[in-house]
Amino acid sequence: MKSTSLIIASLMLSTAAIAQDTPPEPATPATPPAATDTAPAPSAAPAEVPASPAPSELPSTTADNSAAPVLSDEQAAALKNKVVWSSDQKNIGEVAEVVRDNSGRVTELHADIGGFLGFGETRVRISPGEFKIVNDRVELTRTEEQAENLPEVTDN
Repeated sequence: MKSTSLIIASLMLSTAAIAQDTPPEPATPATPPAATDTAPAPSAAPAEVPASPAPSELPSTTADNSAAPVLSDEQAAALKNKVVWSSDQKNIGEVAEVVRDNSGRVTELHADIGGFLGFGETRVRISPGEFKIVNDRVELTRTEEQAENLPEVTDN
């Protein structure tokens, strides 16, 4: 009886070992639902709704800029700290202040140009005919060398 018990026990252990060595069956991939060829027919063309510009967007101005741009308070604030580019596409400084009249028309920009890391900068006065706003950036109609000769802003 003892031998029968040993045989049964060894058979049970070997079956368990064989069961553990058998690799699991691969899961069958889920089949995506079939695509339908029927698309809803388009109705009448949707009415175009004009997008309202974000308050921080700046109006683009023309190259000659004969008329100074009119900026809202939000637009003038958004213009501060924008990089000022020369006509030869060099980063020469940033807008420090936007001076406007009572109607919001820009009378001049003050920009800090030159220097390094905020040291040695010169604050200059830029008239409306000397810059344009293009794609949310300020571009001068002057080269980097010419911009160095802009009039300085003096404290009154």
